[in-house]
Amino acid sequence: MEARARPLGSGDMMLDRIFVYGTLRPSGHAFHLVQPFVVRHCPAVLTGYILVGEGHRYPWCVKSPHGEVAGELLWLRDPERAFGVLDQYEGIHDPEPEYVRVVADVLIGNEIIPAWVYVGGPAVPGDAVVVEGGDWYA
Repeated sequence: MEARARPLGSGDMMLDRIFVYGTLRPSGHAFHLVQPFVVRHCPAVLTGYILVGEGHRYPWCVKSPHGEVAGELLWLRDPERAFGVLDQYEGIHDPEPEYVRVVADVLIGNEIIPAWVYVGGPAVPGDAVVVEGGDWYA
């Protein structure tokens, strides 16, 4: 099952969920940025992407038809404010961003749930390598 993704759109600010897979996960060093907004969270999988990284900074999701990325689905209170903080952290408005925010289908068990996710943008380093197993913290 491959995730569908589409770029940020005008009617999407009402979506109150985000899939996180790296530093924004509850065990990540940047979770404190999103924690004040988190209502609940649970393990989830993003399909149709693989995880790549440089081994020491942070990961990126990039499209791959049979890929899977492990992470957490976070439900947010005040998503407009939360995404203001997160968009700045992820640098999506930079001239050559490393991340873009898209809506993609995320799996929780057998249930497909649309959620925001920051995926690799134009500035993902060309020397990033696949993170085997698709889990940054494994």
